[in-house]
Amino acid sequence: MSVSANSLLFIGMGLGLAALAFPSNPNPLGLLEAEMAAREGDSHKTRQALELRHLLKQTLWLQMKTFMDNLKAQVGTHLPLKLLALAAVAVAATLALTDLLPDWPLPLLFLTVLLILTIMAIRLLQIIEKRLFATSFPDALNLLTSAISSGESLMHAIVFVGDALKGSVGREFKLMGQRLSMGQNTDEVLKKSCQRFPYPPFYFFAITLRANINRGGQLKEVIRRLNRVMFNSRALDKKKSAMTSEARASAKIVAAIPFLFILLMKYMTPENFDFVMYHDAGRPVLYYVLISETLGLGIIWLLMRRVQG
Repeated sequence: MSVSANSLLFIGMGLGLAALAFPSNPNPLGLLEAEMAAREGDSHKTRQALELRHLLKQTLWLQMKTFMDNLKAQVGTHLPLKLLALAAVAVAATLALTDLLPDWPLPLLFLTVLLILTIMAIRLLQIIEKRLFATSFPDALNLLTSAISSGESLMHAIVFVGDALKGSVGREFKLMGQRLSMGQNTDEVLKKSCQRFPYPPFYFFAITLRANINRGGQLKEVIRRLNRVMFNSRALDKKKSAMTSEARASAKIVAAIPFLFILLMKYMTPENFDFVMYHDAGRPVLYYVLISETLGLGIIWLLMRRVQG
């Protein structure tokens, strides 16, 4: 079997999974970095209080460290057992692919499969954490509003939320309260929390806290409005997801059909499979499938990115 033909097929599938694993988010602070209306004569201070650009500026090393810290928190407990399970799945997938890619060196095939599975696992952990955050964060805002309404200071209200709320959001609020109580700079505390939860709702929340600390104001009313905006945003996202569900499902099915067909052809009509994979006359068919699939998935990804933006 030719190495180049099967390699292209396998690498094409792997790159497709990797592209789906890390969707682009070119400017998560686009809304936050916009020039927010400020009163004349005081615009510079107001803009400083409402922007997080300088808080989130990181070197490449710090970005890598933040990524690893977040990944460790997402994995949670029993890390050795989970790594062992991932390696076992990679071994099983490698053995299943040896018939399809017999000319690949076994170590190289294993490392490639392990890399693809690792990317998929990381993306899955990120999706799970984001969903848990979307579920827990509104509860945290409600608890914070209740604590402030009862007369608690902002620091004690944050500690109260950390003690009352379970999960990763509750732990982060507890850490925020501990850092503030130890006298750490507010910007540094917000910076660490935004690195832990790099989501626009949390950015808005950090802006609200920072603006209140630096400029004063009715924090309770602002947080209540923020919670309302988040509720409307979640409702809009669900509506958008429901309206595009059929198109997204169709795109996934259409994208999977050529690869499933090639795999099915290997066992049902081996002579056709050999023609596509082995013979020079059949190579253009394989190349056409890979190129057209790549272009089609790229166009769909760009369209869905515009919808999600």
